[in-house]
Amino acid sequence: MKREERVLRIPAFAIGKETADAFLNEFRKLAQEKRNSEFEQQLRAAYKGDRATPNPQLDPAAQSEGEFVHRNFANQDFWNAANLPTYQNYIFLAKSGNVIFDDASFEIADLPKDVFYVKARADGINGRFIEVHLKTDFKNFNEARDLNNKQLLVQGDDRNWVTGVYEKLKLLIEAERLQTRGVIYNNITKIYWLTLVLLLCAEYRGARWLNHSFSLSQPLSGTGALVMFGVLLGTLVVAAELGFAMLTYWFPYFEIEGNVSRGRIGSRKIVAGIASGIYTSAIVNVIALILGPTLAHWIGH
Repeated sequence: MKREERVLRIPAFAIGKETADAFLNEFRKLAQEKRNSEFEQQLRAAYKGDRATPNPQLDPAAQSEGEFVHRNFANQDFWNAANLPTYQNYIFLAKSGNVIFDDASFEIADLPKDVFYVKARADGINGRFIEVHLKTDFKNFNEARDLNNKQLLVQGDDRNWVTGVYEKLKLLIEAERLQTRGVIYNNITKIYWLTLVLLLCAEYRGARWLNHSFSLSQPLSGTGALVMFGVLLGTLVVAAELGFAMLTYWFPYFEIEGNVSRGRIGSRKIVAGIASGIYTSAIVNVIALILGPTLAHWIGH
C-alpha cells in the first residue's frame, strides 16, 4: 500500500490551551474513526452470529444487518462489551513525575509541572497516524539539533488527508512560535562559539588587570602554558555545560501554558536582564580590545 508522509520540524513555541485543545481534537477525531470502523465490524459480526441461531436475542426488531447497525451504533452497552482500545497515547515526563494517558480527556492541571518531554500518538483507519515528539532537556548540541526530538509526523494512505491535517497542525504551531528563542536554538552552535570568544576576551582583560605585563605576544613558560591550557579547557566546559543547562532550564524549547512553575517564570526576566548585561559588557570589552590601541595611536598623533 502506498503511504504518504509529511514531517514538520516543530519550532520553539509555547502552546496555549486553545491550541492544545485544537491539537487534541485532531488526535481524538482520527482515533474515533478507527474505533467506529471496528465497532461497526463487531456489530455486523454479532448480527450474523445471532441471526444464525434458532432464537435471535440481539435486537429482534431489526430486520436487516444495516438496520441493526444503525439502531445500535449508539448503544453504550454494546460499546462497553466491545472494549475497544482508544488508539491514543500521551506521555508527559517531568522532574517531579511522569504521567501517561490513553485518551485526550486530561487537563493541563493533571500534568506534572515543567514538563520536558512529550510524546503523543493517535492511530486511525488504513494505517493513518499522527505522532508528536517534543523534548527540551537537551544534554548537548547534537540533541538540540536532532529532528527526532522536535517533530510532527503525519502518515496515511491518502495524500489529501495527510496534507490537510499537516497544514492545519502546522498553522496551529506557527501561531504559538517563540521567535527569539527559535533563533537561539537554531543557531546554538554559533552562539556557543561567540560566547566562548567573548569569555576569552574577558579573561584576557582580567589577566591584564591582574598582571599589567601579561601579553599574548610574549612566550609562555611551561607553567604559564599549563595555566593557559587549563583556562581554555575550563572556559570550554563552563560555557558548554553551565550555559546550555541555564538556557534549557529558564528558556526551554517548548512550553505548555499554565504548566511552567511560578519560580521559573518569576526569575526568567531577572536572568534575561543579567545575561543581556553580561553580553553587552563583553561586546564592549571586545571592541575596546580591538579598537583601543588604534584609538590611542590616533589620539597620540
